[in-house]
Amino acid sequence: MRFKRLATVAAACMASLCGALGMVATAHAEPPIKIGQSVVLSGPQAANGLLYSQGIKVHLDAINAAGGVGGRKIELITLDDGYDPARCKANTKQLLEQDKVIALFGYTGSPAIVACAPMAEAAKVPMISPVSGTPELQEHAGRYLFFTRASFRDELRAMIDYLTTTGITSYGVTLQDDSFGHSALKIVEELLAERKLPPPVSAPVAQQTYEAGASAAAISKAAPQAVILATGGKASVNFIRDYLKTGKRAQFLGLSVVSSNQLVQELGKDADGIIVTQVVPSPWARKTQIVRDFYRELGERKDVEISYFTLEGYIAARVLVEAVRRAGPDVTSERLVQAMESMRKLSLGGYEVNFGPGVRAGSSYVDLSMVRSDGRYVQ
Repeated sequence: MRFKRLATVAAACMASLCGALGMVATAHAEPPIKIGQSVVLSGPQAANGLLYSQGIKVHLDAINAAGGVGGRKIELITLDDGYDPARCKANTKQLLEQDKVIALFGYTGSPAIVACAPMAEAAKVPMISPVSGTPELQEHAGRYLFFTRASFRDELRAMIDYLTTTGITSYGVTLQDDSFGHSALKIVEELLAERKLPPPVSAPVAQQTYEAGASAAAISKAAPQAVILATGGKASVNFIRDYLKTGKRAQFLGLSVVSSNQLVQELGKDADGIIVTQVVPSPWARKTQIVRDFYRELGERKDVEISYFTLEGYIAARVLVEAVRRAGPDVTSERLVQAMESMRKLSLGGYEVNFGPGVRAGSSYVDLSMVRSDGRYVQ
């Protein structure tokens, strides 16, 4: 009986001790590293933002499942801005002032980034891997803005270099009536002038609704051999549909933000033959280590759609995590900036990023692909 009482007391003490240790462990659990994201997740421009976010999640989920970085999980606080710069500014204010994030990451859309990058600069918080190739942003990025994708100038130069070799001399440009669209049009005009070719005929799609009938009608009258789409999401789909209705035909070319997966899904056979510039390797060709890593971390997940944008999001997350690692255990916004600047010719296995003091455009990788109606991309 005495032995039983002793055993009971011992068990009670052990349970109490374990509980206390558990409370201590919980009390001393490392706080998460808070990162903020405002991204397009709704509305007619949502396709790219959704895919980009899926790719980001593949890597961050894998890192957190393995215990995080230095024992700290990365908490990505994601807010939808619907491609509205005003909403993006409100989201950014919340992320900086209420959520106290140490970095802004994975923003999408040139207008939103134009609106919010000065907020990051004022707060001295880095904005890492926004989806924009607008040269004005990349060339005047300031200290806190870091791009991991090529610029639209790089993409358009590759596009026009290719078309020149095929004998195309007349161009049209349909554009979103925003900073992205107008920047792309200006670049096309400059590149054509360099080659002593006539300026392109151009017309914007309607803001907000992205109705493209008027743009298609205006450009088809000039019957250019090639039409460059300075558009994304629904605007691209609408323009091609309306242009084909005019009975005219042209070689359509889209920038990497054209939402090529959406073109295939919504246009079917009419998407066949569209040329798209890409700023990351093919996510279907497992020839590079970065793509093999992506599939390894993806595993059996069914909630991720394979696309160039998904792989771009994955690469962006790899860059973010590498910066957090380099920043050390007491990671701060300033240490993240220094960590990003230390990434000189960092190879991720088939994709290289290169930053440094004053160097904020981390990649110039561009490839050309042709969309096929069955969803394949031919390099």
